Amino acid sequence: MVFRRRNLVPRTHVLLLPRVVPAETELGTAYRPDELAALCKLAHDHGLKVQMDGARFANAVAFLDCHPGDVTWRAGVDVLSFGATKNGALAAEAVVFFDGTLVRDFELRRKQSGHLLSKSRYVSAQLLAYVESGVWLRNARRTNDFARKIGRAGAKLLMHPVEANEIFLALGQERKQALRQAGFEFYDWNAASTGETRFVVSWDQREEDVLALCAALEKLS
Repeated sequence: MVFRRRNLVPRTHVLLLPRVVPAETELGTAYRPDELAALCKLAHDHGLKVQMDGARFANAVAFLDCHPGDVTWRAGVDVLSFGATKNGALAAEAVVFFDGTLVRDFELRRKQSGHLLSKSRYVSAQLLAYVESGVWLRNARRTNDFARKIGRAGAKLLMHPVEANEIFLALGQERKQALRQAGFEFYDWNAASTGETRFVVSWDQREEDVLALCAALEKLS
C-alpha cells in the first residue's frame, strides 16, 4: 500500500494526552472525584489534555458507587478509553470524547495505527449489551466483592486497601511456595525476592475458587 503525503497526519495535529489511570490506580486503590479533578486541573493549567485509561473503569465506578460522570467529564477528563475486555467482553473498547474538539483526525489516526476493525458491529453489539443490560456494573461488583473477601482473609499480609478487583499481599517466599504448590496462581509484584504478590479477580472467577483461596490464606496467616 502506498501512503500519499496528504494522507499522513501532520505533526501539528498530534495531541499529547497524558494517561490518567481512572479511579483505580496501579495499586488497586481508587482515585476519588476530587482527586481526579485536581489532577485534571493541573494538566489543563499547563495546556495539556487528559485521557483516562478505563481498562477497569467499571470496577472503579462500582467501588465509588458514583455516577460515571463524576469521575470523567465532571472531573475534567477530556477522553475516556472505556474498556470492557477485562470485565467480560471480547476485545471491546470505546473511545469517548468529552471534548469534541479533540475528535479531529481521530478516525484517520486509528486506521493508520492498525486499530480499525472491518466488522466493528460485532464489537459494538457487545458494548450495547454491556451497558444497556447493566452487566458492566454487575460483573464489577461481583469481582470487587470477591476481592474484598480475599483481602479480609489475608488482612495481616495486606499491602494496600482493596478497592477494586486487585489484592496485594506480602506473602514472603514460604507462603508463596505453599500457595503455588496448592494450585493457586498469582503474580510476583516487584522483584520475586521481595515476596510481594498481586492477585487479580477475573470477571468469571468461580466462587468456590475464591473461598478456597481465602481458606488457604487464613491458614497461612
